[in-house]
Amino acid sequence: MSMLRSGRLEAGGTATAVPSATVLLLRTGPSGEMEVFLQERTIESDFAGGAYVFPGGKLDAQDEDMPAELLGAVDAAALQRDLGTATPQAAVALAVAAVREAFEEAGVLLAHRDGAPVAAEFLADPDVVAMRAALAARGTAADWRPFLRARGLVLDIAALVPFAWWITPHGLHRRYSTRFFVAAVPPGQAARLGHDGDEMTDSVWASPADALAAGESGERVIIYPTRRTLAALAEHRTVDATIAAARAGAVDLRPIIPILRRGPDGPGVQHPDGGPIETV
Repeated sequence: MSMLRSGRLEAGGTATAVPSATVLLLRTGPSGEMEVFLQERTIESDFAGGAYVFPGGKLDAQDEDMPAELLGAVDAAALQRDLGTATPQAAVALAVAAVREAFEEAGVLLAHRDGAPVAAEFLADPDVVAMRAALAARGTAADWRPFLRARGLVLDIAALVPFAWWITPHGLHRRYSTRFFVAAVPPGQAARLGHDGDEMTDSVWASPADALAAGESGERVIIYPTRRTLAALAEHRTVDATIAAARAGAVDLRPIIPILRRGPDGPGVQHPDGGPIETV
């Protein structure tokens, strides 16, 4: 097993953080506001059950072994610098995982075919729908590389821009080291609203401010890293402005490990820079 995917326990009983990737899919909504795609995890989930999160998941073996001809133009050295990985290959693998998870969980495919972004009609093809279902099926290890090659697809790694890096607090048995990317939904594509009844039970497009308000009111469960990421998104008014800020490095790419604390209302977390103790 790759050390990148190791789930061994560190001294003291805290789990090693498993490398993961998540995607903040952005669009301009009907009202003209920037919106981000969120999905509700099933309450039975072993991580963040019942919470609204961005599409994402753990690094997979195939992500680390994606042939160069299936990757679009990518500055691996720059990606390594921004993501803080040990090697350029590890950085590219995380970006590949983000593309795969966006396709698997949201039905958005960040890829080119014949030099152009994938169209909605292509995504409706039964073979494409079947490939997505195979990737999403639990207990399987579907390999989509033959599918990509047969369909003439090249992953659009350049569409992904690093936005944040959150690591589950020390002291927990299940931990993740998650790189957050921002990406605009390609023209003509639309994230698939709905749920699969297995991992996700609902999905929604919302402005960052509305998503935060829904969490504050109790309408939706928004966990701490998602809240902080939504707040960072809310600092930018448009999709283009958000992506431009990320490309310019005007975002916090430090590895953020919240600290477990006990607050006046019970267990919580605190940002490593200080500030209030908040609920998870």
